[in-house]
Amino acid sequence: MGVRSAGGKVVGRAGAAMRAVVPAVALLLAAPTAGQALESATEPAPAPYTGLDLVTGGDYAPYTGEELPGGGLVTDLARRAFAVSGRHYDVRFMPWKRGYDGVVAGRFLATFPYVRTPEREQEVLFSDPVIEVRQFVYMSNRTAMTFDGRLVRGPRGLEGFRGRTVCQAVGYALPPELEALVGQGQLARQTPSDLGACVRMVATGRADALVIDEYSAAAAIARSGLADDIRVSDHPYAVVTFHLVIGRATPGAETTLAAFNDGLKALKAQGVYRELLSGHTVPPPP
Repeated sequence: MGVRSAGGKVVGRAGAAMRAVVPAVALLLAAPTAGQALESATEPAPAPYTGLDLVTGGDYAPYTGEELPGGGLVTDLARRAFAVSGRHYDVRFMPWKRGYDGVVAGRFLATFPYVRTPEREQEVLFSDPVIEVRQFVYMSNRTAMTFDGRLVRGPRGLEGFRGRTVCQAVGYALPPELEALVGQGQLARQTPSDLGACVRMVATGRADALVIDEYSAAAAIARSGLADDIRVSDHPYAVVTFHLVIGRATPGAETTLAAFNDGLKALKAQGVYRELLSGHTVPPPP
């Protein structure tokens, strides 16, 4: 697993973006290039190390990844938000479940990015939203499944999922409505170890669909080279927010979370947040 060194650098052991797969986000249309944005968002001065490590997964581009600049968008934001209050934490990359379970048990301070779910709320405290994203349904070209996002909250909104197989990588969460269908036996679920495996399963027809945000889908599908085998719903499934989370039993959890939230607000007020967004996030296709 990779570790963030005391100086803040990430070290690790370890388009073709589709018309298709990435609907544009208006916020980024006039944004500077990735290089300009990351260069202008000056690195924060190193602060003293202050305790437990932060932890995240290494395979969730553009949000986290030991091979990504700054460790990915949310890693970069988390480090900078804490640095505003003079806090420095090492960042480790490891499998999602191991990291999350370690945060709940108090072995690590916090993890990110996570969508709020009722189950998680019993175990962790959630920060203010770090980023808001749209989830879409990515379907295999080998399936007859259809989805109309405009109907998802209506009585027939989930009909397209009934009798199908959805892919949910370990450490990721299904939307609550789909989790309920799985519990009722009306939707089958495949749970491979990572997002890339889910993309391959959908592309080859071993799963009918994957529900995930537009930016990580764009990155994962582009890496797979299987864009021609996957289609995306015309309308979003939902709009969700990503958060940093801290175990409820962790000493000083609320104080630490408040420091993070204050730092995040400061980054937004200074314009750094927008620069990082445009620098890290997959741009819309030309």
